[in-house]
Amino acid sequence: MTRLMRFTGICSGLGGLAWTMGCFLHNSLPQGCIGDACEGLQAVPMRGDSSAALALFLVAGVMLATSAIGMFLLARRIGGLGPIGAAALLSGGLGWALLLVSGMVSGFVDNDWNGMPALVVPGAVLLAVGAALLGWLVLRVNLLPRRVGLLLVGAALLLPFANEQTYRILLAVPFGVAWVVVGVVLLARAESIARSQRVTVVVA
Repeated sequence: MTRLMRFTGICSGLGGLAWTMGCFLHNSLPQGCIGDACEGLQAVPMRGDSSAALALFLVAGVMLATSAIGMFLLARRIGGLGPIGAAALLSGGLGWALLLVSGMVSGFVDNDWNGMPALVVPGAVLLAVGAALLGWLVLRVNLLPRRVGLLLVGAALLLPFANEQTYRILLAVPFGVAWVVVGVVLLARAESIARSQRVTVVVA
């Protein structure tokens, strides 16, 4: 269990760091608009993409998805998943899939596609719901301290209000920071468990 917890913590920390850096890097690009938000404005193009930011978000997506799977496995070992876990898996998985497709369309097909909100908006909402349910799950099974679980839930609930076309992309930063905190706590807990096991073996 300690190996899984340690691996999950590393993926969580790296994923959260990549997500946070990607948000700040994307925010450095000129602001844009899309759809109805452009009404009344002079021709404002959609915000472009940075290859570095896309790479960071790709790394974040892989790392955070891996960390989430690890947390589900840990929660199942400790207290079981139940309907909360099933709902978190379904919602989070669909959210990641929609955001992945939107990123591929933006990066390789057409960055100015007007149908992008149809992928990004439900993807962000589903991801937020899945992450919030995951936070609730780890609180229920006591995998993480209450403050850390609540931090994950709160940061996830901010995601639907983020807008990658404007400075509101920074509302997604707490989500990355929360995963970094989760990673640090999981690594510390894994080390604590491993240390107690070593002491038990020596005493025995």
